[in-house]
Amino acid sequence: MVLASSPLSLNFTFVVEIVVFLVLLWLLARYVFPPLLRALEARQQLIAQSLQEAEKARQEAQRSRASELEEMAEARAKAQEILDRAQQLGEQLREELRQRGEAEQQAMLERARAELQREREQAVAELRRQVADLVVMATTRVLQEELDERRQLQLVEQALSEVDLSA
Repeated sequence: MVLASSPLSLNFTFVVEIVVFLVLLWLLARYVFPPLLRALEARQQLIAQSLQEAEKARQEAQRSRASELEEMAEARAKAQEILDRAQQLGEQLREELRQRGEAEQQAMLERARAELQREREQAVAELRRQVADLVVMATTRVLQEELDERRQLQLVEQALSEVDLSA
């Protein structure tokens, strides 16, 4: 007679399998799972710490970027201020040079006028001498006499007063 095995009947191998399974489960829970759980927790802490450090680095990078942008804005403002000052100094220098040029031009004009006046006076004086010489010569010829020096001067003064050379 062969015993029919029913799906609900307990078999000795089944009991052994359950016992082996429970022993294996106990061994895993006792020796394998705690180190694995510790490794997983350590890994989780490492990841959390890495995330915190990454967040700190990101915030530091943002602060650094903001500081850099602020410094760049300050540098631009200083550069603009320097350019404005240079432009203002250039305008002042140009105005000073223009005024100096006008003053030099005026001085040259005054010197030229003074030089012309001196030359005119010299020319008038020379012309008077020549006229005086001509008057003396003409008077000498007219009178056919030799005049003394005092009489010559009187005649020259009289002739000059008659001739208007001041124009």
